[in-house]
Amino acid sequence: MRVTRIMRIVPWACLALLLVLPGCRTIQRRMKERAAHRPPYFKVTPPVAFEMMRDSPAILILDLRSPQAFSGDTGHLFRAQNIPLDRLPYRLLELSAYREDTFLVYCDAPTCAEEGMAVLISSGFEDAVLMDGGIDAWIADGYRTVLPSDAVGHAAERRAAEREAGRRPAPPPAAPATKLENSPPPP
Repeated sequence: MRVTRIMRIVPWACLALLLVLPGCRTIQRRMKERAAHRPPYFKVTPPVAFEMMRDSPAILILDLRSPQAFSGDTGHLFRAQNIPLDRLPYRLLELSAYREDTFLVYCDAPTCAEEGMAVLISSGFEDAVLMDGGIDAWIADGYRTVLPSDAVGHAAERRAAEREAGRRPAPPPAAPATKLENSPPPP
């Protein structure tokens, strides 16, 4: 009795499989097509990156720019660690403690950022997150950077250089009101 019951079920099971399998292949093909157009890492905007930094103060922030750009006029993000893109493959051991952690990566050019992310992802840093637009988008959105001590206070020199280059200089900051020591007291 059992054998005849199984013999009745087998043809129906085969028919069901024949109807379902082509659908599975279509779904698999669509998923592969979508995955081919999507990068293997997340990109976030500067506001989202700011929230990540605020929510996780100990998050690693990796700056892939050159040391000159890191210490240049644009500065860098607070607590950022500078590992230039050309040195990244040789300094991955320094980052090994962050292999399972989510961390933020930025650069100043899209090609630099994408190459850096490719090195990180291929080395097992699957939770690295790229800040879309890099340091320029960060500054354009109004977020602050850490400036090197020699760049702070040289605004007058920069305005003079802008005037010489033919660009319109930024307006000077308002002078603070000061009291002269030798002035007579007001009546």
